[in-house]
Amino acid sequence: MTRKLMLIPIVHSEKEMGSLKSDISEMIDRKFGKEKRDQHRRDVALFWENLRTIIQAVLAQIDVTAVRIYQDGIPIGGEVGAKLVAMGAQDGVPNHQIVLSIIDQGGVLEKTESPALLKEEYGIIKAIVNAKTDPEREALSEKHKHRLYELTIERDKYIAQRIGESLTDGQYGLLFIGATHNVAPYIPPDIDLFVCNFVLNDILAWLKRGRAGRGVAIAEKGP
Repeated sequence: MTRKLMLIPIVHSEKEMGSLKSDISEMIDRKFGKEKRDQHRRDVALFWENLRTIIQAVLAQIDVTAVRIYQDGIPIGGEVGAKLVAMGAQDGVPNHQIVLSIIDQGGVLEKTESPALLKEEYGIIKAIVNAKTDPEREALSEKHKHRLYELTIERDKYIAQRIGESLTDGQYGLLFIGATHNVAPYIPPDIDLFVCNFVLNDILAWLKRGRAGRGVAIAEKGP
């Protein structure tokens, strides 16, 4: 028996930004224009529809009760974490809708993130987004750039540690993680890791394969 993990690089939608959504949408409009913003939204929607199809095909091949879900931005697992995911799903967050569907089929949501690291990062991002002027926003971005970089690394290491602690033999882990993260180098070496390349045949071949080293594929970039 082995433990297998599929790392899924994801593209976050604006609906995941919570109370910052309006401000972030306004910033995107100013920087790129409405036409490019609308095209980006269509690209993101297509990404999630494709991923939804892939996930259902994967779940059809395995015992879903052996699936452990790891979701970036989620600092608690079990029933409480599932309630947070359900709230996001109800608000139309496609990532949370997919995760909730896995939970409904028997998958288990695991604690994935450090609450302290998430809180610190959110505080910095909120300050930047809420800046009154573009020059002030740029100054804050420059000021906190290094710390945000450090926080991403610290979060990646923490997530990998949580997976190592909670994923057991015979289980399948699904890690939904922002495409700017780099968790793979920190995953314990005894885990059969596959970085999703969004090619269904490759994914199914990895699922069927016994442990013969790491099956790491280069992930295609999302929109």
